[in-house]
Amino acid sequence: MTAKAMHWTGCALTGLFVAFMLMDVGIKLMQLPIVDETMIMLGYAPGLGFWIGVLEAVLLALYVVPRTSVLGAILLMGVFGGAIASHLRHDDPLLSHDLFGVYLGLIMWGGLWLRDPALRALFPLRPAAPTALPSAPTDVPVYALAA
Repeated sequence: MTAKAMHWTGCALTGLFVAFMLMDVGIKLMQLPIVDETMIMLGYAPGLGFWIGVLEAVLLALYVVPRTSVLGAILLMGVFGGAIASHLRHDDPLLSHDLFGVYLGLIMWGGLWLRDPALRALFPLRPAAPTALPSAPTDVPVYALAA
């Protein structure tokens, strides 16, 4: 993949992630009833969703600013980890609820990795190195190797 294609693919992934997070932050800051209902169902106090939304908004702002994007991504992973732990504790479905934070993290980091050459240099994807099979000694009879 060319550098230009990687950059634009990264921008597209980042755009999808930011759009989803803006919707998520928006419903929390508007204090929609579904947020409190869900938080109560997960065992949290009513009104806590608003403050999580404020935290997510600040971290999202860090993520979209190029100089602080890695810090924002690291801190957002902490929020996603908390959400994963909450859903695991509540015994929610694995693929749709428990792992949703993992999916968000993959899209978030994937977009950042694809659009940031410095991050790609720090965490390069390399093809697997071929493993050399040890050669059999030539002076040992073949039947002795089977033992």
